[in-house]
Amino acid sequence: MAPALDHLDQFANLDLHRAARTGIPEVVLAERKSPAQTVAIVGRLLGELGRVLISRVPPESLAALEQAFADEASWTRYAEGRGVPQNMLEAARWLQKSADAGFAPAQFRLASLNEKGEGVKKDLQAARRLYLAAAGKGNAKAMHNLAVLYAEGIDGKPDYKAASEWFRKAAGYGVTDSQFNLAILYARGIGAPANLAESYRWFALAAANGDSDAAKKRDEVAARLDPRTLAAAKLAAQTFTAEREPDEATNLKAPPGGWDRTPAAPVKPRRHIPGSSAPASTSH
Repeated sequence: MAPALDHLDQFANLDLHRAARTGIPEVVLAERKSPAQTVAIVGRLLGELGRVLISRVPPESLAALEQAFADEASWTRYAEGRGVPQNMLEAARWLQKSADAGFAPAQFRLASLNEKGEGVKKDLQAARRLYLAAAGKGNAKAMHNLAVLYAEGIDGKPDYKAASEWFRKAAGYGVTDSQFNLAILYARGIGAPANLAESYRWFALAAANGDSDAAKKRDEVAARLDPRTLAAAKLAAQTFTAEREPDEATNLKAPPGGWDRTPAAPVKPRRHIPGSSAPASTSH
């Protein structure tokens, strides 16, 4: 989960959780911002939330936005049927251009389409490659989904060691479901050595993000710890600070000259980890 307030280069404070809190999403007022600032803000909100509302857009900012997000706008228009018949195949085609240009949010979204078989033939290996590309740039949702693929047995059987490593990375960025799943693995000694103190820590952090199941399991684990170990585990949870994803992991921004001149770069409702009761929901 991203921090509630995202401080963007000292010119904007973005309330990423406003819609969840109030039912009304953040609205970007563009008239007092430079075109570059508007593009940066919109890119951050698109990367984190998948959509954005903009008000009072000056002509120069509108031109900058159209140049920066032409492919993103086309992908969203076809995916959601805005002004055109919904067409996931066409949406995937536009998204592929951004993914080929090496942009992590597009790689993450295209991976999700490959995983589910929406707009493209279902291809878990392609999904893994794209998730790996996005995760390598610091996209936390891609890290989480990659962990789920390994836990579900993308190579024929579950690879809990790889799953735990990716859950750990995503958990460090504050992804609640990854924190929960990592706590389960530590509690059971699956994919990582059994460690109840670490299990408590990650359950506590997931509970702090509003996960009621995590709160119950945190208390169950606490009952199994001696007072000194429990105190240390509580301190570890209290002093935790989530890493911030790099801008390139979440921001959508066109390169100079647009996508067509850019060479290609090489590149979920709740589920359960097989054999356990741990939710391993996939991010979308």
